[in-house]
Amino acid sequence: MVFLKLAIALLAGILSALSSVYPPVTLIVTGVMMVLIAAEDVTDPSRKRTALRIGTAVCALLMGVLSGHWWGFPAAACVTVHPIPGMLAAVVSYVIFAAAGVVSTKMPGVREVSGESAGRHIAELIFAAAVLGTVVAVLFLLRRLLLIQEDRRRTEQQRLSATVASEMHERRLNRELAQQSYSAEKNARLLERENISRNIHNNVGHSITAAIMTLDAADMLFEAKPEEARKRMNDANERIRGSLESIRSAVRALDDEDASVPIEDLKRYLENIVEGFTMDTELRVSQSYDVYSAEVLVPKEHAEFLTGVLQECFSNGVRHGKADRFVVSLLADAGHVKLTVTDNGKSGFTSDNREELIRNGFGLKKIEAYAKRCGGSASFTNDEGFKTVVELPFTAGV
Repeated sequence: MVFLKLAIALLAGILSALSSVYPPVTLIVTGVMMVLIAAEDVTDPSRKRTALRIGTAVCALLMGVLSGHWWGFPAAACVTVHPIPGMLAAVVSYVIFAAAGVVSTKMPGVREVSGESAGRHIAELIFAAAVLGTVVAVLFLLRRLLLIQEDRRRTEQQRLSATVASEMHERRLNRELAQQSYSAEKNARLLERENISRNIHNNVGHSITAAIMTLDAADMLFEAKPEEARKRMNDANERIRGSLESIRSAVRALDDEDASVPIEDLKRYLENIVEGFTMDTELRVSQSYDVYSAEVLVPKEHAEFLTGVLQECFSNGVRHGKADRFVVSLLADAGHVKLTVTDNGKSGFTSDNREELIRNGFGLKKIEAYAKRCGGSASFTNDEGFKTVVELPFTAGV
């Protein structure tokens, strides 16, 4: 629409300049009007745009007067904002200026104009203005329809874009949820494998080690003390049977991880391990148990873990430190349990090689990993003997 207005303004300006007695002024007014039309199109709706529209209408009226002919008024009215009111204003202005003798009422090809012909010319002007106004109005309506269609198309594109973005976001969420579910499932499998490997290592490994030591002792006593050797062999047989039961227990424990055991049962588990160890090795073990209440319930998984820690400490103390004396201490309150095992061994464990020995080992690494995962702590020191301290929190009631 703005290009059509500019074309009409330019054509009317040129024709007015050719027939006007003030061509330079007419061209200047035409140029100003075209600038106002262009500025109005790029200006946001505001008072500034209203001022531009008023300026355009004034220039159009002035150009019609400068043309000196009837056609200048309807042509100038075409460049106003609202074409139909613009045409009506052009007719009224022409009648006023024609009556004042400022513009001519002579139609093309007519030399003289009488009073009656002047009235006829005014009627023709009204008809011509109506036709031009109708044409401009149709163009104006077509422009509005195009704008409405463009708005609908833009709205549809925005809705389609929003739908596509929503679908993409939903697919991304579904993909992330699937990945999280897979990671959670994978972590659960890893935890199950870790529990099984820890229980088998702590229970089965130590039981089989004790059975091997018992069989070695029986072999040495077979010639000199056959009865004692037979007794040792029976003990080894019981150890191996116990190892088989430990494997079954480790698998069953995965189905009952949330169960709890009384603290007294944990004490009895530890006492049985101490009794079996002293019976197999004939080494000295001191025990100390300080429990907040006999009704404290400890998670079954914690109880199995601490029994494995005690077995690991006994095995490492004998194998690596050549220890012959151990001290076992258990402390428990309503929300924490702490196991401390100290020996008098001479191992090569130092603060410098601590990380390497734990990383390359199996037992200590499992102990530390489990304690951290449960929100507890595990410490290993070697100062006048090896000392292991494991503290675990729990939420079991009293």
